[in-house]
Amino acid sequence: RRGKLVMLFKKMWRDLLQNKTQFISIFLMALLSMFIYVGLDAESSGALIAANNYYESLNLADLWIMGSGFSDDDVKLLSKVKGVQLVEREIYVTGTVNMEENPYMYAEFLTTNEISKMSLFEGEKYREGAEGIWLEKLFCEKNNIKVGDNFSFKVMGANVDTIVKGIVDSPEYVYYVSEEDVMYPNYAKCCLGFLSYNSFPINPSTYNRIRIKAKEGTDVSALKKRVEDTLNREDIAVTDRNQNLSYATFDSEIKQHKVFGIMFAVVFVLIALLGIITTMARVTANQRTQIGTLKALGFSKRAITWHYVSYGFVISLVGSLCGALLGVLTLPPWILGMFEGAYILPGLKGHVSTESLLVLAASVLVSTLVSYLSCRKELIEPPAVTLRPKAAKKIKTSLFEKSIIWRMLNFSTQWNIRDVSRNKIRSLMGIIGVLGCAMLLLTGFGCLDSTNGMIDTMYGQLMTANNKVVFSSDAGYDFAYDFSKKYKGQMIEEVSVEFVSTTQKKNGSATIIDKGNYVNFQDKNHNNIKLTKTGIAMSYKMAQNLNVKQGDFVSWHIVGDDKWQKTRIAQIYRDPSVQGIAMKRDVFESLEYDFIPTGVLTNKSVDKSLTDEEEISTILNITDMKATFSKTMEMMYSMIFIMIFAATLLGFIVLYNLGVLSFVEKTREVATLKVLGFSSSKIRGILQKQNIWLTCIGIVFGIFAGIFVLVAMCSAVSESLDLFPVVSIPTYIYTVIGTFLVSIAVNFMFSGKVKTIDMVDALKGVE
Repeated sequence: RRGKLVMLFKKMWRDLLQNKTQFISIFLMALLSMFIYVGLDAESSGALIAANNYYESLNLADLWIMGSGFSDDDVKLLSKVKGVQLVEREIYVTGTVNMEENPYMYAEFLTTNEISKMSLFEGEKYREGAEGIWLEKLFCEKNNIKVGDNFSFKVMGANVDTIVKGIVDSPEYVYYVSEEDVMYPNYAKCCLGFLSYNSFPINPSTYNRIRIKAKEGTDVSALKKRVEDTLNREDIAVTDRNQNLSYATFDSEIKQHKVFGIMFAVVFVLIALLGIITTMARVTANQRTQIGTLKALGFSKRAITWHYVSYGFVISLVGSLCGALLGVLTLPPWILGMFEGAYILPGLKGHVSTESLLVLAASVLVSTLVSYLSCRKELIEPPAVTLRPKAAKKIKTSLFEKSIIWRMLNFSTQWNIRDVSRNKIRSLMGIIGVLGCAMLLLTGFGCLDSTNGMIDTMYGQLMTANNKVVFSSDAGYDFAYDFSKKYKGQMIEEVSVEFVSTTQKKNGSATIIDKGNYVNFQDKNHNNIKLTKTGIAMSYKMAQNLNVKQGDFVSWHIVGDDKWQKTRIAQIYRDPSVQGIAMKRDVFESLEYDFIPTGVLTNKSVDKSLTDEEEISTILNITDMKATFSKTMEMMYSMIFIMIFAATLLGFIVLYNLGVLSFVEKTREVATLKVLGFSSSKIRGILQKQNIWLTCIGIVFGIFAGIFVLVAMCSAVSESLDLFPVVSIPTYIYTVIGTFLVSIAVNFMFSGKVKTIDMVDALKGVE
């Protein structure tokens, strides 16, 4: 028995070496599928574990209540709500730091700090009523701020001079941006500070935010409803973690990476399975006599079956394990290293999840099963039948070959049609390989187009001003009006709003515009539109989130105001970064609101020193905003590089394997054509024609598949963003040319082998 096993083992390695090209391609497909899937899953799983540990250790809040005038009685009332563990109130405001370039600032004036605790790196621990300020770590590092330094900032028109008591991080601010940054954070120019409520410069203190931590196992959605019913105030907005910018953005990032991993794995595994089918079917067909001999020598059917099944098992197992190991060691450190510029999260490292192990095992098992199904036909016949040469396959003439159209076709076309129809699996494998290559190329370049399109839309079409001057709460209408006249600007008001539809409740913003042409709007087809004089316009993404459409009514109120409005959605517009509603000043005032500008847009130069005035909070330059936004491209370029590299490798490996398989199977036919007088160049042209057919079909389906994947990826971003899927003409050209170059290069390698065919070996009968 041992001798038989050794014999079969040696035979397996001899067969693997004799068919090394096909088996190497299967190995590489298995390696690449697990490399990308397990690598990205390890990265996303590790990031998710780090985030959950961070949130849990620092007691991240489950609910936030925005409003005004929250009292001790409100805190006591909420503490008694079923499912509530802790309640804290605070004053949450924005301002600017009194230093060069006037960095944007989020300031929180705390009571206790048991919910969303600060993580202390240096200095003393925060305690209720303590003097001083606790600043976010990255801001301090980038601006060389240390514990004990004097620190000055301005909020609500008042200056606060204090001392840095500690350097910290906060679980609520894993990701945060200022108005200037829009999407990509610049922590050197955006400050996060925590102080005691005693330090608030304006008296009496008005608490405008409450944090709630739920008891373990509590249904947060149900708790949210109980909290709203308990306070019973129309001027508040209650949000959960999914509506928190930091939490939602990071969660969306992780989900996108998982989508990437699944997309790559499906394509590569499918190609590997097709490779196993074609390779094992060919190996067993060519070894029909050997199989019969093994049966005659006393090898059991089970032993022979396991022998051939082991081919797919060994190759897929080794390839998958090598890919998984390589993916875990390389992708998580690389991608998580890029997170450092965007996310503030300690303990980021890769983690191999149970899901990855299950996918790896499933991939190997499916490959093994496919190996069995591919060769079982040759294994079920008795030795007497197997030892005889296989009867020639009866080829029926199709109805198409009997038609007039068939007779009108030239010989090369007829030959290729017959070859494709008689080798359907091999042809399908080629089409899917080309499809995957084209899909990944289009998705990669499409991501770049979509991001560039977002920048162009935001700062070239929707916003045409060079500067945005943001006012403090002290700036009244008269100051804003005089300022807009002086700088020939357009006044706008931006406020936080809570929306309620029949099925959803969301938070967003309202943009009210005065006369001017610096703020523009586009419909969902990107055509310019003007706001109507009646009704409100709602952003496309917000309408999706609320499950409403143009013509429907929606209820909304300004956060901090108990007056609710129920208005008809007169228009739908697209905005990449700000989701909510927009209306003209006249419409806003017709709803009995006072128009109080929060900023002015202008093309005139504005001196940064104006921020020293109490009425001006910050001055944003559109050029600087575009430059900051472009930093998001660093991670996007990395993902595009992965897709383009994978697409090229996929196309080359699949088509090379297909070429080897096709060339071997066509050796007799090609030799026959040479005997009939066809020149080598003519035969190469015939072979190239079929390659072009399959490539064209694969590219067409690949483009549609790429568009589908791109749309899915753009839809997977957070609720606050509306990323438009854009595919430019150059992207289509790059996709088609890139795929054709890979396909033609591989085919050229094999068509050149026509001259090397040994005519005697190719044409002699089966011995």
